[in-house]
Amino acid sequence: MYKIILSFAIALFFVPAVIAQNKFEGYNIILDVPETQRSATCAIRYAPPTTSVTIADLNSATPMNLKSCDGGSATSLTKNSALTFSLKPNSSDFKWCFQGEDQKYRISFSGDQYAKTVIYDWVATPDEKSLGNYNVKDFGAIGDGKTDDTIAIQSALAFLATRNGGTLNFPEGDYAVGGTPNFKGIAVPSGVIIQGAGGIHTGAATNNAVRKNPTRITLNGANRALFRIGECMEKIAFRDIELIATSQQNTIGVEALGAYSSTQDTDFENVAFSSFHRGIYAHGLPQTDLNWQFDYIHINRCRFVFNTDAGIYTNVRNSDWRIENTLFINPPRTAANKADSMHFERAAGILIDNTMGGGFANALGGTFLDVLDSASILISHSQTESMTNSLVYNGVNNPYAGDYSAPITIINSAFGDPIVFQARRTFVSTGNFYGGSTFKAGEQVRVYSTGDRFCYDGYTLGCRGATKNNFDKATIVFMTGQPDDGQVKGHPTFFGTDVQFGAGVQMPSLAQTALPPNKPNGTMVYCTNCRRATTPCQAGGTGAPAMMVGGQWSCL
Repeated sequence: MYKIILSFAIALFFVPAVIAQNKFEGYNIILDVPETQRSATCAIRYAPPTTSVTIADLNSATPMNLKSCDGGSATSLTKNSALTFSLKPNSSDFKWCFQGEDQKYRISFSGDQYAKTVIYDWVATPDEKSLGNYNVKDFGAIGDGKTDDTIAIQSALAFLATRNGGTLNFPEGDYAVGGTPNFKGIAVPSGVIIQGAGGIHTGAATNNAVRKNPTRITLNGANRALFRIGECMEKIAFRDIELIATSQQNTIGVEALGAYSSTQDTDFENVAFSSFHRGIYAHGLPQTDLNWQFDYIHINRCRFVFNTDAGIYTNVRNSDWRIENTLFINPPRTAANKADSMHFERAAGILIDNTMGGGFANALGGTFLDVLDSASILISHSQTESMTNSLVYNGVNNPYAGDYSAPITIINSAFGDPIVFQARRTFVSTGNFYGGSTFKAGEQVRVYSTGDRFCYDGYTLGCRGATKNNFDKATIVFMTGQPDDGQVKGHPTFFGTDVQFGAGVQMPSLAQTALPPNKPNGTMVYCTNCRRATTPCQAGGTGAPAMMVGGQWSCL
């Protein structure tokens, strides 16, 4: 019996090991943002199923043994060499599928007129328990700040695109990108969340020994973007991560561009944009005269740190941006660097709430909000500090900019740096603090001001000798008054709706019997049937101005 058992054990020892087969499935997906299209062209496209896919080995330690999946999802699987296979997708559902012993293979195929060759490092389909939640390191990312992780990140996003979205996690690390030839930016598909470990910016004043963000993606090189968003994309989010550049020469953190089909719902939450030319840049393409929409953008709890041209710059037919709880730390404004917080060539439905823009006392930043033309804009609970300007409207003096249809409204904010209007605009201001000479506005601006304060509290700091011009040359339609307050001289209520602009003051008209009693001395009306030079006013005349003097109406 002992010999039988021993013989059986030896036989089992020499049975060849069964190698697990991993399943690989996908489509001939092209993830690329074009710029020269002449019709609607999405950032996600597909090569035709007749396109052959080359599969290359990435692990020489294991043999290149590939098999077709059960059910024949791949119409063909051909071994080309010891290190490569080729296959074509199924002609009915355009899907390809194969099995292999490794966890990852490189696939490549011919693209289209915009992306000539497509290369991805494709991973095996994960366990069902982890579907929808992926780790960028499984696609080959290293995150050591030296190794270029461009292909790994692009491959991961293409993989998520074939599954119509998911969360791509970036564990602690510094992921370098931009080292591949002709790099323009990593395209981001719909339905994807790019998730890091924290949103603090590198070098923040935290007194920590480690001064880098725990998860950051670093763009190397000039004249390029880190991420790109193209036409007909939806539901993209960046969370808890820092995007940073090693060069500020025309570099962009996230670039959105298109010409025909709009893109909607992009969220940035707890993201730091550091040391770019522009942190976020959304623009239309010239073939449709920039007539592209990048809509419903939400920016919350973000930081834009030392972006030399602008933290946010848009030149699209955009609408519905919400910028909340966000900080812009601006570099010094120079002849070469505008150092703006936000620049909107065209804006509609913009909300800026609880947001701060600031430079430094001896190195002023640029403009907090620079707008060429707009529909409605609402700014609330926001402020600037050490900036060249708080707000500039039509800084280039475009003669076609401006109208009275939609207001720019500011509520409960503090702006001491100049506010400059150079076009027609309805301006509504409620409960704000302004400096003594904040406004530089022409008479074409119509102002509705309630509860605003000009200069500091007069019993504490006063205006410190500043000239108090209130709204400068603007046309004031309504402005609530303020009594003298310490060092601050007050002003009366201005109720412009009771007057005709460019004409004399028109007072209420009343008959002699209707003159109201007990009005304060100095009250004036026009008595339609009073005799002139009578005190108290007497009827029987052709009309006269009437003033309350000594408690009775006196007709002048």
